[in-house]
Amino acid sequence: MAAMNIALVQKRAVPNDKDRNLALAVRYISEAGGMGADLVLFPEMWSHGYAPPFDGAFDDPMNPAFEKERKAWLESAVAVESDYVTAIREAAARQGIGVCATFLAASEEGVQNAAVIIDRRGNILLNYAKVHTCDFSLEKLLRPGREFKVCDFEGVQLGVMICYDREFPESARILMLKGAEIILVPNACDMNPPRMNQLGTRAFENMVGVAMANYPGAGWGGSCAFSPVAFDEDGHWRDHLMVRAGDVQEDILPASFDMDVIRAYRERETWGNAWRKPASYADLVSTEVKPPFVRNG
Repeated sequence: MAAMNIALVQKRAVPNDKDRNLALAVRYISEAGGMGADLVLFPEMWSHGYAPPFDGAFDDPMNPAFEKERKAWLESAVAVESDYVTAIREAAARQGIGVCATFLAASEEGVQNAAVIIDRRGNILLNYAKVHTCDFSLEKLLRPGREFKVCDFEGVQLGVMICYDREFPESARILMLKGAEIILVPNACDMNPPRMNQLGTRAFENMVGVAMANYPGAGWGGSCAFSPVAFDEDGHWRDHLMVRAGDVQEDILPASFDMDVIRAYRERETWGNAWRKPASYADLVSTEVKPPFVRNG
């Protein structure tokens, strides 16, 4: 594949309404197919619009006054074998397009924040559960994933990191070490300059393409794509931001990654896994947490 064309869905979802969000997903898959995209990327937990199931759920998810609502929300999770995911797989096959679909997932591990990558024939290539759950907020109710995964999409190696995963450099680094060439980032949070810089940095330091889809809203939005190619062949700096949406803009944005250019850059430049010193990195896998980073709970 000479170019990988990704459609970034920056659209509003209906809070905690799986059926309506499924209908919207099928519509946007069709629209992205009409744009000639190879794959369409949705924001985080599209099935539920990443919406709180009760008042104050983000700040106090364990509030005993909302046990009924909390239980109902967790029970609304969908399995990979569900009608919900099957309908998205069928839409992908009808349109001949890949999909990175996101949902509140019921799994053997428990309820998780998940994303699947589906190929043009409707087959699931990758099933990923968010590793860095927001345990200080609503995702305290969920089970984190255990590993980062990469799959082959028509010769392009794709990985996924979901929202808060983005804020840990290890997420993208492990995906790069596993062979990822492009990292897909379903997102659901305000997208400010520090977070935008994180995405650009992850692309630069790992020599991977990065594509992020976020929900629209004041201070949110900003769906974007970064090329890893931050320098030309003569060593001159270049802007590697490929596309960026406004915050309240509702759109499906195309981002085209030139795989030949990216692969040539990865072969010649000094980042990624070219000159690392892993023997010096033992502290990275230490489980000890020292002040000031100790948190209750």
